[in-house]
Amino acid sequence: MRACSKRRRSSCTHAPRAAWPVARSAASGGATVAALGLASLLALAGCRGKDISFDCENQRMRFNDAALNEEDELAAAVPSQGPFPVAMQITSAGINKLLVNVVDDGVPFSGTVPFGVLPQGPADASFEPTSPPEIRFEPIPSCPSCVVFHLSFGVKLASPDMPLSTGVGFTDLYVPLRLDVDQASGTSTLVAEYGKAEIGDWYLSVYGFDSNTHTMLAGALKLLMAEEIAKKFDDVELLKIGSWEIGNGDVKLLVRQVIVQPENDKLVLALHTNLPLPKGVGLDLSQPLPEGSTMAVSMDPRLMLPMAHRMLAEGEIARVYDENGQPDPHGIYGVTLENVEANAQGLERLDTTFRVWRVDEGYCGYAEAVMPLDLTVDNARQHILVEAGSAAVVAGEGSGAAAKEETELVDMNQDLIDTFRKDLAEQVAKTFNYASLELENDTLVINNEGIDMTPTEMRTYLNFMVYAKE
Repeated sequence: MRACSKRRRSSCTHAPRAAWPVARSAASGGATVAALGLASLLALAGCRGKDISFDCENQRMRFNDAALNEEDELAAAVPSQGPFPVAMQITSAGINKLLVNVVDDGVPFSGTVPFGVLPQGPADASFEPTSPPEIRFEPIPSCPSCVVFHLSFGVKLASPDMPLSTGVGFTDLYVPLRLDVDQASGTSTLVAEYGKAEIGDWYLSVYGFDSNTHTMLAGALKLLMAEEIAKKFDDVELLKIGSWEIGNGDVKLLVRQVIVQPENDKLVLALHTNLPLPKGVGLDLSQPLPEGSTMAVSMDPRLMLPMAHRMLAEGEIARVYDENGQPDPHGIYGVTLENVEANAQGLERLDTTFRVWRVDEGYCGYAEAVMPLDLTVDNARQHILVEAGSAAVVAGEGSGAAAKEETELVDMNQDLIDTFRKDLAEQVAKTFNYASLELENDTLVINNEGIDMTPTEMRTYLNFMVYAKE
């Protein structure tokens, strides 16, 4: 068994063996040496020469600096401008399914307006919708934040003394959308401004009157109905979008813009966070969703590293461990997370790089390892399952270098790595399974149906059922 290189053998002493954790293979139940038999192995036999990389004081200082660099402050406020790291994308089919009960209750098209003087005397026209509105995404140059409510209506024509006739028609209402943001609670509310709705294309046929023929009277009726709508209707909350539920609640995720994309037949709820994000992080939201989709949540995978760093800072992921691999603020082992990135080959997984440090009791250093986080749909619970695979040592320094070169010295203790893997996978899953939508009078049951992964986007496809609350 080699503990020393030949060129340093004259100045070497053998340190006692200690337990650097090893990740086990789930299939075989055995220890996979490559699986981060890393941390405890920093206590294994080796050289105590003049090489400063073995010096514990030096390694503790480097570990403390590395840990401090991972604990950037959160932004004071969630940015309101893009590029955006998270987005909900909803097709027209999805938005109609999502809001079917909301928009069917109190449709903003009803009222009574003067029709004119008929042979029977003055007459009024009373309008009422006869169909639920269909929400459409169409270009409206005067109102880029508007969606179209297309609906049918009935009209009753009456003089003060008697009913005269009934008729039918349809209309397109241009309804502006507004976003109300509460940074304190981490809630964004999508509001339909019914009182500001405008009547676009419409058609009316009653008592021999046809709006395509009698354009002047049709125009006057249209203006009167728009005034009636403005008087009778006010804002209506369509849905609430909450924040992440991770950590101690300081990390916020807010909808900051509502983008209507008629060319892509989708509505985008663009979200930003107060996490300190690297430059260049942000989604490309310019493309349509695949045919048949109703909703998708997209995230830039590059936000996962600052998220995990924050969870380390808050203690949701343990940073320091004792000799038995248990979290201990006074322990001699520590963990830093170097990288989390989408798999370069397009597999549905995140590849993580982390270091396990030994910073006390002689023969110190670190071992660097890579570990996959595989993403799958859990059909039983209908969410994204994150499973940490085996870790493999790829580099090291001091005793960590011995971990890479002399893997036969790796002890079977894997408690530290198991704890770290479990905590990291749990926090990634909480982040990735974000789908915080709330309807005031309905219950929303969301199912995950699949994942797409690229280096710049993790996208999960959602389907859902809407149930009226009792």
